[in-house]
Amino acid sequence: MKKDKKMFFRYVATVVLTISLLTLGLMPVSAATIQIDTIDPILVIDKVSVDPAVAGGDFTLGISVRNIANNPGFDLAFSFKIKDTDSLDPFSLAANQVTTIDQLDGNATRTMFFTFSVAKEAQNKNYDMVVSLTGKNASFQQVVSSGTVLTIPVTYDQTKPVLIINSADISPINPDPSGEFDVHFNLGNLSKTTDARNVVMLLDGADNFEVKEISNKKNIMKLEKGTSTVVSYHLQSKDTRIDNTIKLKISFDYLGSESSSVEEIINLPLSWEEAGIGTTPWVIVNKYTLSDEQILAGNTVALRLFIENTNQRPVKNVKISLGVIKIEETSSTTTTQTTGGTVFSPVNSSNSFYIDNIPGKTVIEKAIDLYVDPNASAKTYIVPVEIKYEDRGGKVLECEELVNIPVTQECKLNVLSLQVPQEGFVGQPVQVLAEFVNVGKVSLGNFMVRLDGEFQKENSTYYVGNLDMGYNDFFQAMLIPEKEGALDGKVVFSYIDNNNKDIEVEHPFSIDIQSMPVAMPGSEGEMGEIGNGINSGKSFNGRVPQSGGFFSSLLSNWLTLLLSLVILVEGFFIWRIRRNRRGEEFLDE
Repeated sequence: MKKDKKMFFRYVATVVLTISLLTLGLMPVSAATIQIDTIDPILVIDKVSVDPAVAGGDFTLGISVRNIANNPGFDLAFSFKIKDTDSLDPFSLAANQVTTIDQLDGNATRTMFFTFSVAKEAQNKNYDMVVSLTGKNASFQQVVSSGTVLTIPVTYDQTKPVLIINSADISPINPDPSGEFDVHFNLGNLSKTTDARNVVMLLDGADNFEVKEISNKKNIMKLEKGTSTVVSYHLQSKDTRIDNTIKLKISFDYLGSESSSVEEIINLPLSWEEAGIGTTPWVIVNKYTLSDEQILAGNTVALRLFIENTNQRPVKNVKISLGVIKIEETSSTTTTQTTGGTVFSPVNSSNSFYIDNIPGKTVIEKAIDLYVDPNASAKTYIVPVEIKYEDRGGKVLECEELVNIPVTQECKLNVLSLQVPQEGFVGQPVQVLAEFVNVGKVSLGNFMVRLDGEFQKENSTYYVGNLDMGYNDFFQAMLIPEKEGALDGKVVFSYIDNNNKDIEVEHPFSIDIQSMPVAMPGSEGEMGEIGNGINSGKSFNGRVPQSGGFFSSLLSNWLTLLLSLVILVEGFFIWRIRRNRRGEEFLDE
C-alpha cells in the first residue's frame, strides 16, 4: 500500500511539474510523444504461428505476447472461440493446456503454445478464430485486454488421397428418353501431398441405366495430388427406370501397399420430363402403425397411416376415408351386397380427412383416434381405407387398401374360495378345496389347477380344458404332512389367454402341523398311572375299559375318524354336483 501511494504521488508530481514548465515556457515543445508512466501494463499480441490443421488431427498455435509498458501485468488469461459464434467448434483445446501467464514484466515478451484437436466432420475451408487476452495491473485490477482474429485453414488428410466426383455432364444435353447418351464425370484428387494409383471406377446403373460398353469398369493408372481427370461412360435408359441415380464405386492404391475405396450416389443431370415414369400416379398406404399391438375392447387406439405417392408426378384433392366391410347375402333367387357394421368410432373427428396435394415420391403421415366398442368380440378386424384423388389433368382416381386391427377382451379368473385348515397333524390327510369361476369375456384355454408344495399329495392336478365365460368349477386335493412345523404350499391356476400367453395365478397357504395327540386317560394302560395312581383302576363311565379293546381304540382315534367322515361327505356332494353338471351338458348337446 505504501508503494502504491508513493507511485501515485510521483505520478501527480510529474504531471504538475510538466504543466508548470509548459505554462512558464521553460520546457521546449517538440513533436516527440510524451510518455507518462502508469501502473497499467500494455499488452500486444506480437507474433502468431499456426501448424497445418487437418480434419481429424491436431495442430499447434504459437502466440507471442509483449508488454510495451514499464509496469508488469499479472494473471494474463487467453480465451478462444470461432467468430460470430459462442463456441470453438470444430476445434477443441487439448487437455491439460496452460492458458494463463502469472506475470509478464514491463518490456518483456512471452511465447505460449496451444494444441488444438480438429473434428473429423470439419469442412475443408478457412475458420476465423478469435483470440482474446485479459490481465490485471499491479493493484490486481482487471484493466487490460487485447485480442486478434486468426485464420485457420482446415484441409483433409494430407497423407491419403481424397477422390471425389466434382461434376457430371450429359451429351447430348437433352437425350431421347429411350435413346443412348454419354455421361462425363470429373474425378478429382483433393489431397495436396499424395497421389492415387491404380484407380478403378465401377458404375452400377441398377434398374435405371444400362452401360452400353464392353465393361462398366474404368481404370486410371495415376491421379496426381491436386489434379482431376474426366471419365466417360456410354449409357442407355432402361424401361424400369424410376429416377436419375447411379452408383459409382471408386477404389485406389497409395503409398505402396495402402489401399482404399469410396462409394458415391450420383444424380445425373437429366430433366424431370425425361425420367421413365408411368402415366398414372398411384397413391397407396405405404404402412400403418397402431398405438398398441393388442387393443382392449373399450379403449382408444391411435391408427397412424403413411400415405405414399409412388409416382414422380404430384396428385391433388386427396380424400382418405375409413370404410366398412361389405357382406354378400345370397338367397334362393338373388345375391345382394350389404354393408357390415363396425366396432370402431372416430374420436373428435369424422372417418375422413383431406390432403390438398401430395408431391411426387412423397409420403404423408396422418393419424386418427378410434374408440373400440366394449362389446366387440376378440378377433382381428379388417378396416378398408378408401383413397380418392386427382391427377394433373383432373382425372379422378381411387384405390382401396386394407388395414388389420386386432381387438382383445379382458381375461379374468375369480377364485371364489380357498378352503385350507389352519392346523393339521403329522401323518393325517388334510383336505384342500377351491372354487373358481371365469368372470371374463373370453374362454380360458388349457385350464388346469394343481397343488404345489414339499409334501405328499393326492389328486394334486385337475385339468379342465376350456373354461368358458361364466363357468365355475371345484378343485379338491389331499396333502399328507410328514413333519411338525409350518407347512407352506400353493394352489396354482394356469391357462392360456386370448393373446396366446401362458398365465399362472398362485394362491399360497400355510398350515400349522402338530404331532398326533396323546391317547386319552386309561387308553392302552399308558395314562392309568398318571398322578401317582390317582383314578388308577377306576371305571370310565361306569365300567373299566379293557386294554387293546374296541372301545379303547375308538376313544384314541376319535379325531381321525371324525375328520375322515367329514372328507367323505364333502367328496360325495362334490361328486354329485359334477355328475349332475355333466348330465346337463349332455342334454344341452
